[in-house]
Amino acid sequence: MFKFDFDVDDLDEGVESVFPAEDVGSSRATAANEGDAAEDVSKEISLADLVSKLPPGISFSPISIPLGSGGGTMLSRRDLFDARLQLICLDDAGTKDGHSEVDFVDAPSDLVPGVYEGGLKTWECSLDLVDCLHSIYGPDVANKIRGKRVIELGCGTAIPSIYLLHSIFSADPGQSAGDVIVHLQDYNELVLRLVTLPNVILAWYMSPASSAFRASAGTEAEQAEDAEPLPPADPTQPGELPITPALTAAFLESLRTYRVDLKFFSGSWATLDVDKPGRGPYDILLTSETIYRTASLQSLVDLVRRATAGRARGGSLDEAASRLTLSDTDSLQRLADEPYLCLVAAKLVYFGVGGGVNDFTEAIERPKDGKRLGRVQTVLERNRGVKRSVMRVVWESL
Repeated sequence: MFKFDFDVDDLDEGVESVFPAEDVGSSRATAANEGDAAEDVSKEISLADLVSKLPPGISFSPISIPLGSGGGTMLSRRDLFDARLQLICLDDAGTKDGHSEVDFVDAPSDLVPGVYEGGLKTWECSLDLVDCLHSIYGPDVANKIRGKRVIELGCGTAIPSIYLLHSIFSADPGQSAGDVIVHLQDYNELVLRLVTLPNVILAWYMSPASSAFRASAGTEAEQAEDAEPLPPADPTQPGELPITPALTAAFLESLRTYRVDLKFFSGSWATLDVDKPGRGPYDILLTSETIYRTASLQSLVDLVRRATAGRARGGSLDEAASRLTLSDTDSLQRLADEPYLCLVAAKLVYFGVGGGVNDFTEAIERPKDGKRLGRVQTVLERNRGVKRSVMRVVWESL
């Protein structure tokens, strides 16, 4: 088991990042790399199944995301204590390799390789991805990603995807030019059930797409004495959202109206088949805080390449890379016109387990059979506190 000891909850308290605790020693690092359990085989979890397991209500809080262009944006995410209550009160907790699922909620920063990979927490690099997406697509992100296929690997609380979905739900559906395919993958089905889908529903509820439901439900609530009042659609405020059949029906209808194809996948990267009809290749691939463990790095690199390299077009790697200059806003905006966008957000070094940016870069750029797989470019840097970056991967054509 390995604990990072720095996450976005520290950011919420006004601290940008916290260095790892002193008790992260070599014995824990060894356990993280050598004591792995057998990995779960990837499978698709139907939206209907996840919806059927939603609790009667969701408690949520705002999360503030600073943007490099100035200002910031606000989103809503489910409270962890609320997820714990769901497991305990609804007798919904299971066990995995001798670990109770309640244990993961009680200590969401503790990683058990092959069992639980930290997806219940919101890690700070996911916020960096939102900043990067905002710089690339600007305020018109909803229209610019129309007709594209998006996947977030190791999504956890799925903050980058929630940002994209909230933008879609805030746009005029009548102006939609093509479907948007959004696929969310996390190792743990538990994570998809407890935080990923609830956060997607919150992104919808906090948008204009839910306005018709809120208006009708508000009228019904006034007429029914026992009906729970709906919270305001204000992502700056905490609240509790009743999950009713009417709400889930309205959410599903909005997916159809806004032409969003939403799918969920659990299990290992090595067994995720992105070549199946209706999946890849993807136009946009996002992943954050997923290169911390060297033992799983190659399977991640292989998957990322399979998922996006099919979109690569002719031309040299150097030519593709030359179109971007670090911190050049105009260059970042030009990435919106590239045939694919592959973004990986990570800390420079993950203390105690050995993973980090250098290992990831080497896995892609180290020559194999006389040529390298691709190029890695830094498109965003955070040098205060624990150093972080967002990297763009450009692939050699398959």
